[in-house]
Amino acid sequence: MSFIERMQDSLGDLSEAKKRVAYYLMDNWLEAAFLSAAKVARNTDVSESVVVRFSQDIGYSGFPELQKEIQEILKSRLVNRDPMESNEVEPMTNQHPELQKVYDLSLGNLNEVLAKNTIEAFNEVLTDIIQAKRIVILARKNSLGPAHILNVHINEVFSKSQVINGESVEALDIIRGLSAEDIVINIAIPSYSKRIRQFSDYLCERGIPQIAITNTFSNPFAKNAKCTLVTSVNSLSYSNSHLGTVFIIDVLIYLLTLESKGELVRKLEEINTLNERFGIIFDG
Repeated sequence: MSFIERMQDSLGDLSEAKKRVAYYLMDNWLEAAFLSAAKVARNTDVSESVVVRFSQDIGYSGFPELQKEIQEILKSRLVNRDPMESNEVEPMTNQHPELQKVYDLSLGNLNEVLAKNTIEAFNEVLTDIIQAKRIVILARKNSLGPAHILNVHINEVFSKSQVINGESVEALDIIRGLSAEDIVINIAIPSYSKRIRQFSDYLCERGIPQIAITNTFSNPFAKNAKCTLVTSVNSLSYSNSHLGTVFIIDVLIYLLTLESKGELVRKLEEINTLNERFGIIFDG
């Protein structure tokens, strides 16, 4: 049982002072991994002895043992990388100057995303994702890649999202079963299809909230959406660039992490336990 689960199981039996310690550790576990018991006590406006007794109440010998487990969780979140070679490598752009154009255009896409969107828009989308009873991500063709990335990370926390190919036969069966408590995220990157535009119009008629992640504020998806995040898809190749769209997803996941750190850690621990139980992750 992780320290998050121990705290949650014990909340009903804790005093108000100890509950403050529990909530603080759940929401600030990264910082708490390196704080003394005295510092935690000051941050929660309790005495140091309360922090120690709280640790004992949830099954540890004291705060150092609790903190050691937090540190172990933090270590397990770190990604191990091979040591980088000390020899300097000539940049690819020196060997292939045309790659500099790809690099510059990619940076331009990221800059456009930053220029065209506000933090208020990101926070509104985040609130809708958290509050929605059910989430459907509607996409087609080259929009499906970012759609699956967003879907995976939403389900890591909420287990309430699914991706629907807007060209599939089952798409209409899914969206006609939605209610105003649900939300549809349209990831619409050119080229758009007539069918998905019709789906968006149908959802609008039924009052189903929509979020648009698309390349302009002027297309039908943005006009039907309660909130729009604009991406940039400029590319030198035959395919649209996904970098700007994935950056939008990265920002949303980062904001979600800040919004619910305690819940997120509990969910990740639950995922790890289930992965081990069903053999999805193997040691060694």
